[in-house]
Amino acid sequence: MVKFKLNLFYKELLLFASTLVLGIFSANRLLASSQPLASQGEFQIQDLIILAIFVIVLLLLRRRKKVLSFIYKFFLILIIISGSQIVFGSFLSYPINIISTLAVISVFLLYKNVFTHNLGIILGIAGVGAIIGLGITPRLALFLLLILSFYDILAVYKTKHMVQMAKDMIESGAIFGFVIPSQIRGFLYSRNEARSKMDEFMVLGSGDIGLPLIMACSLVPISLSSAIITAIFSLLGLFATHMIFVNQSQRRPMAALPPIATMTIIGYLITLI
Repeated sequence: MVKFKLNLFYKELLLFASTLVLGIFSANRLLASSQPLASQGEFQIQDLIILAIFVIVLLLLRRRKKVLSFIYKFFLILIIISGSQIVFGSFLSYPINIISTLAVISVFLLYKNVFTHNLGIILGIAGVGAIIGLGITPRLALFLLLILSFYDILAVYKTKHMVQMAKDMIESGAIFGFVIPSQIRGFLYSRNEARSKMDEFMVLGSGDIGLPLIMACSLVPISLSSAIITAIFSLLGLFATHMIFVNQSQRRPMAALPPIATMTIIGYLITLI
């Protein structure tokens, strides 16, 4: 019998949709402003090479737990600060945008629970995804979705290094993605408490959220409606991912990006008709 866990899916949907809405809103505001934006196509293939080297370095540092933990925490905080500043900067003037960013990162560091973690991830991914999306063409965004979907499959099922990286992130307390509790009270768990009860949570990686957002935001300069349609289809991909995940005979890590990317690409192709 096919299973569907509404109590889990609506939380996934709320977090994912919030990020998409905030990211597209920020991209649209930035485009309408006089702020300088990255030129189209600035994201190059060498950026993927740098990313691959970074992943290899992280894997080589596996045995140096303290160093690895510091790196994960440093980059997580950097993403949240950068993304928050971009989001707030899209509709708030200086210095209110800076004050708002400092407030967010202060809350994130002082109130270490699942709710504040997810709030930081929403702002971080929304802002970074918006600015990257505005800086590339839809074709390049499409290429990134395709190539990184295949990479996700290999990294999860073949080499399994993505699974190991996820475990390292959980151990360090710096998870690059949403931590989604099966019960609503789980949002109030401290991050350490959640780390010790990960069987009660689902983790959705930042790439699974950020890449569809980048695709949608790359369409904002062309058509806001196209961006929205593409984002809606990525939510259908989230639904497909949920169904695959909860209907596993045995719970295990899965490559979430391929079904999300597939529906995102279908949404994009529909906008071309």
